[in-house]
Amino acid sequence: MNGADISLIVLAGFVGLIVLIIILNLFSKIFVVEKGTCVIVERFGKFHRKCDAGVHVLVPFIDEIKPLLWRYTTTYYDSNIYTTGKQNYKVTQKLMYRIDTRESLMDFPLQSIITRDNVKIKLHPMLLYRIVDPIRAVYEVYDLALCVEKLVQTSLRSIIGDMGLDDTLASREEINKTLMLKISSIFLNFGFKLEKVEILEILPSQSIQDALHLQISSERVRRANVISAEGFREQTKTEAEGDCQAQISLSRGRQQVLIISARAEAESKIIEAQAEADSIKIIGDALKEFNIEPTQYIIGTKYIHTLISMAKKSKSVNIGLPYSSQILGSVKKL
Repeated sequence: MNGADISLIVLAGFVGLIVLIIILNLFSKIFVVEKGTCVIVERFGKFHRKCDAGVHVLVPFIDEIKPLLWRYTTTYYDSNIYTTGKQNYKVTQKLMYRIDTRESLMDFPLQSIITRDNVKIKLHPMLLYRIVDPIRAVYEVYDLALCVEKLVQTSLRSIIGDMGLDDTLASREEINKTLMLKISSIFLNFGFKLEKVEILEILPSQSIQDALHLQISSERVRRANVISAEGFREQTKTEAEGDCQAQISLSRGRQQVLIISARAEAESKIIEAQAEADSIKIIGDALKEFNIEPTQYIIGTKYIHTLISMAKKSKSVNIGLPYSSQILGSVKKL
């Protein structure tokens, strides 16, 4: 084998190696894009096309996939989140060659913010987002996740800075709406659509929490005292009204008894007088034939009853009577 043959063999091996490399590179340029993801392809450093779900082929040595720089934040909590501070989360940065266009959750670390009344609190925000324009997300901003995080931080500080501690604790929904209205239009310029904003936690410092607990306890004691006082007042008022109604009912009862007794007595006297008048009339009718007045008969009867009553009261009774033959004759008969 001479030198020319050796040169041909080396040349053929070199060409075969190049062809093998080209074939392998060609096969590596065939890829599948899953549903819900997309790929940005560049040709000679310029945007060429966006590859949606399906099978795609890249031209070797000409087409390249443009990655998206992304940050992942993993939040975790220790026994005391106030002493560890920002050590409670971990940030991982990577290049995404396949851009996820589905709705996703972006978690943030605790943000230290000072309220209007100079109270330092920690907030834990969360975003529900979707990348609607991957081309803008890749080319309009260098680090999309970092840009989103810093815009959320500054916007939260601006919103919470105009609110007091009590308003902040009681207005989570208002904070979410204000934050979304403030930053959603900016994110659309980056192909990033903000679906929803939530504040997961609002954590005042431990001293503020102790003061709030003491305030709540004092408020509950005050309400309990107020309710007890109102209950005692209502009880006293009800008992007084009950006593008053009882006295009124007793007085009305006695009044009705007196009225009925008086009416009964009056009616009895009327009946007695009527009966006496009838008896006098009957006596008068009986004495007409003797030519005697009923008055004389009644007076005589009264005398007799009086004498009998006086005789019963003692053993001996001396009675002085005017001289009258008729009276003496009557007494003699007695």
